[in-house]
Amino acid sequence: MFRGDAGGITPGLDVGALAPLVDMMTLMLVFLLRSYSTESAPMPPEGRFELAGTTSEAARSTGSVVVLVSKDAVYIDGRRVIAVNYLPEELLVREIYDPLLLMRGKKRIEVHADRAIPWGVLKRVLHTARTAGFEDLSLVAASTSSL
Repeated sequence: MFRGDAGGITPGLDVGALAPLVDMMTLMLVFLLRSYSTESAPMPPEGRFELAGTTSEAARSTGSVVVLVSKDAVYIDGRRVIAVNYLPEELLVREIYDPLLLMRGKKRIEVHADRAIPWGVLKRVLHTARTAGFEDLSLVAASTSSL
C-alpha cells in the first residue's frame, strides 16, 4: 500500500516490496540454468540402461570421449566396440584401446556405466583408458537429488 497524491492510501505494491520478489526470481533463474542441459545422456542402442546414483553436483563437461558400458556391450562415442561377455580377463582390452588411442587428442573421457556392471569390468575399461593416454577420467552417474 502506498499514499497517492491526495494523501489517501491506494491499493498496490510499494516499490520496496518488489526487491525480494526480483531476488527470488533471479535465484530461480540461476538454479534452472545451472541444472538445464541441452544434450541428453548417451544411451545404448538396445536394452535398458540405468546409471548409478551419486550425490556430486559437478557438471558434465563437453568435448569428451564418451565410453558407455551397458550390460550388453561397450560403446565409444556411440559405436559398439565389444560385447561385455567377450571382454578378456587381462586389464588391457585391445578392442577398447585401439579406438581410444586414435581419440587421445581430446584428453578427457567420460565413462557411463550401468549400475549392474561388475567392478571387474569397469576396472578393465578404466585401466585401458588410462593406458591409452587419457589422464582426465570421469565416471558419470545419475544425481540422487534429481531422481
